[in-house]
Amino acid sequence: MRFVLPVLAVAATALLAVAQNKEKAKDEDAIQGTWKIEKFDNGGGQGGPSKDDLETMRLIFKKDGKMEMAGGPGGEKMEGEYKLDPAAKVKAIDLVREGRTSPGIYELDGDTLRICIAEGKDAKRPTEMKPNEKGMPVVTLKRVKEEKKDK
Repeated sequence: MRFVLPVLAVAATALLAVAQNKEKAKDEDAIQGTWKIEKFDNGGGQGGPSKDDLETMRLIFKKDGKMEMAGGPGGEKMEGEYKLDPAAKVKAIDLVREGRTSPGIYELDGDTLRICIAEGKDAKRPTEMKPNEKGMPVVTLKRVKEEKKDK
């Protein structure tokens, strides 16, 4: 009997790890693709992309944690990496560009992705999906459907 509790604890830990790995794999698969910015909310602060830039910008999440931003200001293209942690209390995402990591949180629901990213020196991960004017925008993205080409 005294061995039952430790065995149950190990089994519960193993089941939790399997569930977390499935959630991570699910989100890593679901985020892959091309996303268009639908809304950029910086909490009333200054800066951010222009309306024209928002129309052309695309975020492309690829396999193995690679990402690309295309169509930025002046047709700019940037590459970087991303890392998801769906097991965190609030799902976490890190965006890495040019050696800088921007910690954030995300919500992924079908073809809608919301990201709140902290930027700037000593940025701390947001704890809620709420923008502020001090460099923590909430960006709502919609998946770009693949266009079918006529044969």
